[in-house]
Amino acid sequence: MKTLLQRTIQDKEVNLYPVWLMRQAGRYMPEYMAMKEKSNGFLDMALTPSKAAEITMQPIKEFDMDCAIIFSDILIVNYALGQELDYTPGPVLGPYSEDFWNTSDSDFYLKCEPVYDAIRIVREELDDSKSLIGFAAAPYTICKYMCGEEWNLNSYQKLDVVKKLVPWIIEHLCLQIEAGCDTVQIFDSHACDISEDDFYEYVIEPTKQIVDVIRAHYPDVCIIAFPRLVGTKINDYIEQVNPDAINISDDLPVDEINAEVIQGGISVKRLIRGEDITPVLNKMKDRPYIVNLAHGIHKTTPVEHVRQLINTTKMYRKHFGA
Repeated sequence: MKTLLQRTIQDKEVNLYPVWLMRQAGRYMPEYMAMKEKSNGFLDMALTPSKAAEITMQPIKEFDMDCAIIFSDILIVNYALGQELDYTPGPVLGPYSEDFWNTSDSDFYLKCEPVYDAIRIVREELDDSKSLIGFAAAPYTICKYMCGEEWNLNSYQKLDVVKKLVPWIIEHLCLQIEAGCDTVQIFDSHACDISEDDFYEYVIEPTKQIVDVIRAHYPDVCIIAFPRLVGTKINDYIEQVNPDAINISDDLPVDEINAEVIQGGISVKRLIRGEDITPVLNKMKDRPYIVNLAHGIHKTTPVEHVRQLINTTKMYRKHFGA
């Protein structure tokens, strides 16, 4: 049985409106804050499988969303390659080192294993009608965090880091799929920093490599990509990277985006204010569309506004018999 997300992405079915939200398991939920209070920081929650699994399931139990996304972080790759990582509360990373590239496959797996264990727990608990999403950041975004104060590396050195990250990101995504994810999302949160001249080398080409390998090894897995706030460059990205679905920001009218399957685009501020999303659903009628935001849920978002968005979506799609 395919999930609503798979039917939308793979079969291009319209008017199903599967709904999930980036950062749906997070600080706006009292249940999350209760877990945070009894935990020893973010990494303790993300790397303790039982805690990560419980947090992942919190919004599913509260709102009955159509998809779960594993509670983790894009910087787990940095951590697994040996970079110091802490959250106080935001991410604080140790200095860049060439030693990162000497990491063995077994050491990388050992540090990431709690993520895969959490995925196994969630997949066992999650209803088969719901998708489980794994994720990683794109090479450029990880590179920017990884280099930190060393960001004054010359362009050749930075591009070398981007290229070296590709196989590790592929490994992390493949292991999440093996653990039970039927969908993966590639976040390029800092793609907006790159000029048009450098966009192909730093963003398009390395991400295309990841998509091509995942698709070749796991043809039944849905691949969503999110190059955040890249403006009109998104159309070159869609054509060349060729993900199964594209998550859009709110910087460009949807009619200017040349993608068959679109996810997201709903303003985070719109959710905070509790505005009706029916105009968005009307706009995407008769198109394969996944209801989501233009970025992650903000911690100040009222819980009832999230519930309203989910319920509005479900009521709307009932008219189409979904």
